[in-house]
Amino acid sequence: MSDDAALLLRVSVFGLVAGTVYWFLSYEPLGTVALLLLGVGPGFAGLFIMWHRRGEDRRTGSLPETLRVFAGLPKEDPPGPRSLESQDVAVLPLPSIWPFAASLGLAVALSGFIFGLWLVILGLGVALYSGWGWIAAVMRENRYGRVQPVDQVAEEPAAGRDETGARRR
Repeated sequence: MSDDAALLLRVSVFGLVAGTVYWFLSYEPLGTVALLLLGVGPGFAGLFIMWHRRGEDRRTGSLPETLRVFAGLPKEDPPGPRSLESQDVAVLPLPSIWPFAASLGLAVALSGFIFGLWLVILGLGVALYSGWGWIAAVMRENRYGRVQPVDQVAEEPAAGRDETGARRR
């Protein structure tokens, strides 16, 4: 089963179930017919795609594979490398409040188009300030490395003991 046929069949199941539940809750014929047509139309298209591609798609030989595709679950990940030392992996920046502040400023600025110019000015000011703070935080991290706050700094090992806590000889 292809992914597009599975999507259409999922929409079909939703329409049929919603139409049935809607009928028993409202007894209203027009909405029920509309929801049932929502189930029948995509279901017909999904079954047609499955019938049309029955010879092309060889990966769906098993029932678990067909159910996995119908449910919309992704394939299992292939096994990764044993060690990431040889890989070129990126380092994510430290968490920050600046992206949230920038999005809040943009939301206020966009709502200003509805409620007034003063909100646009306020929102753009907050967005620009938080954008500056975000870039400054990233530049500071690139320049000085990852600086931990004082309350997260690891404790110094006790005198006469190594890092594991065992006594030195």
